[in-house]
Amino acid sequence: MQAAAREAVPGLAAFFAFDIALFLEAFVLLFAVIDAVGTVPIFIGLTEGVAGSRKTIVEHAVLISTAILVLFALFGWLIFDIFGININDFRVGGGIILFIVAVDHLRGEEDRTRGLAPSDIAAFPLATPLLAGPGAISTVIIISSPPYSPFLALLVVGCNAVVAYLVLSSSEWVRKFIGQNGTVALSRITALLIAALAVSFVAEGLKGLFPLL
Repeated sequence: MQAAAREAVPGLAAFFAFDIALFLEAFVLLFAVIDAVGTVPIFIGLTEGVAGSRKTIVEHAVLISTAILVLFALFGWLIFDIFGININDFRVGGGIILFIVAVDHLRGEEDRTRGLAPSDIAAFPLATPLLAGPGAISTVIIISSPPYSPFLALLVVGCNAVVAYLVLSSSEWVRKFIGQNGTVALSRITALLIAALAVSFVAEGLKGLFPLL
């Protein structure tokens, strides 16, 4: 029993390992990957005409994306092993679905986000793949491993969740400033950004799956 206790201590020490320099490094890395600031125009475009308040959508999106990142920070490799997939499969699948959303907005048709409840659009595409996309998921898996730690990864995810909430909550000011016509125009421009992001996801995924391409 004493031997088992001695073996458990290093495991706990590794789990809760914390270094301020590594924390700052990991925080900046995940902040850049999530890119909450760059998501603001996309958020405005996607939520135009959606039932419910933007504040509710932001709250749900941040909660869902945080839960996803925490899950992968703790059990990422295990989840991939169970389903026999990798991060590149995730990139391709998420990119294709995101591209469909972009096409809907570009054509100006009654798209898949119109009339949805806040919790619906918050889950997709805001929470994933925009906030908790393949890049963010792969990042939290990396920062859960040495020289980082799962505890450090959880702190980084939590801090970035707070930042994302504050940034997206300010999007209503942007919408009021540009007005209705500006919002419609921004929605179309945003669709191009979403399409480009989707293509980037697919390209990265295919490059990882087929290195010789």
